[in-house]
Amino acid sequence: MMKVFYFFMLVTLLLPLAGCGERAAGNKTEVAVAAVAAKELTPEEKLAETKKQAEAGDAEAQFNLGEMYAKGDGFNFDASGAPIIAKSAAKAVEWWQKAAAQGNADAQFNLARMYGKGEGVPKDIAKALEWIQMAAAQGHAEAQYGLGDAYRSGIKGLVPKDAAKAVEWFQKAAAQGNVDTQKELAQMYDKGEGVPKNAVKAAEWYQKAAAQGDAYAQYDLGRMYRIGKGVPKDATQAFEWNQKAAAQGHASAQLSLSDMYNRGEGVPKDNVLAYAWQNLSLSQMAFGGVDISYFSFVQNMSAAEIAEAQRLSSVWKKGQVLVREGRSGSASTPSTQGTLNKQATGTAFAVSSEGHALTNHHVVEGCAELKIAGREGIAKVITSDSVNDLALLQLPGYTNIIANLNPDPGKLRQGEDIIVFGYPLNSVLSSGGNLTPGTISALTGLGNNTNQIQITAPIQPGSSGSPVMDKKGNVVGVVSMKLDDGKMARATGQVGQNVNFAVNGQTVKAFLDTNKVPYKTGGGIFSREKSNADIAEEASKWTVLVECWK
Repeated sequence: MMKVFYFFMLVTLLLPLAGCGERAAGNKTEVAVAAVAAKELTPEEKLAETKKQAEAGDAEAQFNLGEMYAKGDGFNFDASGAPIIAKSAAKAVEWWQKAAAQGNADAQFNLARMYGKGEGVPKDIAKALEWIQMAAAQGHAEAQYGLGDAYRSGIKGLVPKDAAKAVEWFQKAAAQGNVDTQKELAQMYDKGEGVPKNAVKAAEWYQKAAAQGDAYAQYDLGRMYRIGKGVPKDATQAFEWNQKAAAQGHASAQLSLSDMYNRGEGVPKDNVLAYAWQNLSLSQMAFGGVDISYFSFVQNMSAAEIAEAQRLSSVWKKGQVLVREGRSGSASTPSTQGTLNKQATGTAFAVSSEGHALTNHHVVEGCAELKIAGREGIAKVITSDSVNDLALLQLPGYTNIIANLNPDPGKLRQGEDIIVFGYPLNSVLSSGGNLTPGTISALTGLGNNTNQIQITAPIQPGSSGSPVMDKKGNVVGVVSMKLDDGKMARATGQVGQNVNFAVNGQTVKAFLDTNKVPYKTGGGIFSREKSNADIAEEASKWTVLVECWK
C-alpha cells in the first residue's frame, strides 16, 4: 500500500510541471485567445473566451479551463463578491477528460493524479494507471518518470515490479532532460538495477542531473570523482561538486567537504572550514548529539579558530558557500602585488536587475581583477562552474536592462537560426560589439556533450561568454569554445570548418536557478521574431566587455 501511496504522491508533486509556468503561458490559453486580445483581457473576459474556445472543442482551451478550475481565483471577484473562477476539482476533471479524450498529454497526466488521489472523482488507481500510460506513450516526460517509478517499486495487483521496464521508461524521460529521472537512471547503472552495472554510464547520468542543479546527483558525482569510479580520479572536481551540493544543504556533501578541507584534498587544507562544514552536517544527522570536539583535527585548533568556525556555520544560509573573512570565495583568483595589466578580454551579459551577469569560467579564471568596459569599479565573481564553463558575476554600478532567456530551450531544433552578439578581437574590431548570425548545427557538443550545442556562428577571441540568441532575441546558450583547427588537423589529419560550441539553455537556467538568480524569460502572446538589426540594438544594451587584469 505504501508503494501505491508513494507512486501517486510522486505524480501529485509532478502535477504543477504540467502546463504551468512559462510553457503554459506561451502556448495554451493565451494562444487560444490571441486573436481577440487587442487589449489585455479582464479575468471575466479571459474566462469567457476560454470557455467559448473549450466548448467549440479546442483541446488546449479545454485543458486550460481545467487548470483554471483546479486552481480557482481568490483574487478577482464579480459584483456579488463571488470569485470569478471558483475552485472545483470536479469541473477540472470534467474539462481535462474532454481534452484527454482528444489526446492532450498534459490533461491525461493530470487525470492520472486526480484518479490516484480521488480528487473530483472516486479514487481509482487502475484508471490512474491507464491515463498515465497514455500520457507516457505520447512522450510526456513526467508521466514517463511516474510510470518508470511504478515499475521500479511495483504496485500490488496492478504493476509488477520490473526494473528493466523502469529503466526503459526512465531512459525516455531522461533523454528529454527530466532531472529526477536522470538521477534515478544514474543510481540504477551505479547499482546494476535493471541494467548491467556500469560506472561510466552512471557518472554520465549523474553529470547531467548535477548540471541541472540536483544536489543528490552533485554529491554522487563528487563521490565518483573522489574515488575514481566511472571517471578519472580528480580531487578538484570532487571538491567542486561536493561544494555545490553542500551549499544546497546536502548533509553528506557537507561532511565530505569537511573531510576534504581537513585532508587538503582538492583544496588547500583549512581546519576552520573543515569544522564549519562538519558542524552544519552534524546538525542535520541523527547522531544523538555527537560532540564535534572529539574529531581529531579539532584537537589542533585554537580557541579563536573554533570560534570563527562556529560563527561561520551559525550565519550560513542555504545557497551559500562558506568563505573566511579576508579571503576570496573564488579559488581561481590569486592574490597579487604591484601593477596589474590587462591580459585578456571576454563577453558577459546581464541576467538580473540586481546586477548579475553571466560569462565563461575560463574568462575569469586566474584574474586578479575583472573590469567592465565603460563602468567604474570592479566586477566580482560570485561563483563559477569549471565543468560547464560558466561564471556568475556581480557587475559594478546600476543595471536596468537585462537579457530575456528562452522559456523552453529544450525545444530548440537542429537547423534553427541563431545570432551571437559579443566583443571579439576588441582591439581591432568594433568597440560597439559584433553580431554574427548562424545556425544550430548539432544539439550536442564536443564528445556528444548534452550540456552543449554546436553552432556555425563564427567565434573569435573575445567571443567567450557571448549570448547565443534565437530569432526573438531570447538567450538559448552561452558561447564557450571553438575547435582548434590546427590541433584537429594534427590529431586527425582533417581540418574542422567553423566548429564552435555553446553551453545550452537548459544548463544555463539550471546554473542560474541553483544560484537563485532572478532572471527573466521571454515568450507570451506578443512575442515575435525580430530583425537582426533589432536584436543587435537590444543586445548591445545588456552585453558588456569583460577585461581580465593580472
